[in-house]
Amino acid sequence: MKRNRIEAGWHAVLPLLIYLILFITIRSVLMELMGKAAVIFSYDALPDYPVWYTAAQTAVIGIASAGAALPLLREGKRAVMTLRAGSMSAFIARRRDSRFLMGILPIGTVCLSALLNLLLSEGGRAASVAASYAALPLEAAVYGILTPFTEELVYRGIVWYRLRKSFPALQAALLSSLLFGIAHADLRQGTYAFVMGIVFSLSYELTRRFEVPFLLHALCNLAVLAAAYAGWGEALRSPMWIVFFAVTASAVFAYWRIRFERTKHKQ
Repeated sequence: MKRNRIEAGWHAVLPLLIYLILFITIRSVLMELMGKAAVIFSYDALPDYPVWYTAAQTAVIGIASAGAALPLLREGKRAVMTLRAGSMSAFIARRRDSRFLMGILPIGTVCLSALLNLLLSEGGRAASVAASYAALPLEAAVYGILTPFTEELVYRGIVWYRLRKSFPALQAALLSSLLFGIAHADLRQGTYAFVMGIVFSLSYELTRRFEVPFLLHALCNLAVLAAAYAGWGEALRSPMWIVFFAVTASAVFAYWRIRFERTKHKQ
C-alpha cells in the first residue's frame, strides 16, 4: 500500500516537473532576449521604459505559462471531463441550498485571500503587481485569467486528480497544495499558495467542476490586482478590515463544513 502511494505521488509530480521546467526555460529565454533588445535598441533610455518593461515581463509570464501548459492540455481536458461526468453525485449536487452555498463561497474565498495577503505582505506594503494603468488590461488578462487557468489545469486538473486516485480527499488536497506552494519558491507566496490551494482543491472535490476552482482563483487574483491599483493597501490593513476578513471567511467555511457533515450523516 505504501509503495503504491509512493508510485502514485511520483506519477502526480511528473507532469508538474514538465510544466515547471518548460515554464522556467521559456521565461528565461524570453527575458534574456528582452534584455538584449533593450540594450541594442536603447529602449532603456525611453521615459516610459519602466512601465513598458513591467508590461513586457507580464507578457513573458503569460507566454511562458501558456507554453508550459500546452503539452499537458489534452490530459488536463480528459481528467476534467472525466470528473465532470460524475458531478451529479458530488456533494453540492445533493444539497437543496446549493445555490446559496455556491453564492457565499466566492465571498469567503476572497476574504481569506485578502486576509492572507495583508498578513503575509512585507512590512506595510500590500501585495501588488501594479505599475501603471497602461499595463492594467494586460495584467488583468495574464494574472486574472491566463495563469489561474493554467495553474488550475496543472495543479488541480492533473496533479490533484492523479493524487486523488490513491489518497483520501484531504490528503490529496494537502499534497497538491504543498506542491503548489513549493513551486512559488518564496516563503510568503508559498504560504499563501498552500492555503489557497487547499480551498481550490476542496472546492473541486465537493463540486467536481473545474470552473469552480478556476473562477475562485481568478477572482482572488483580480481582487488583489484591483486593490493594488486602487491604492487600498494601507486602508485595508486596519484592524477593522482584518477582523472583518477573518470573521467572514471563518463564517463561510464553517457553514460549508456544517452542511457537509449533515449531508454525510444522512447518507
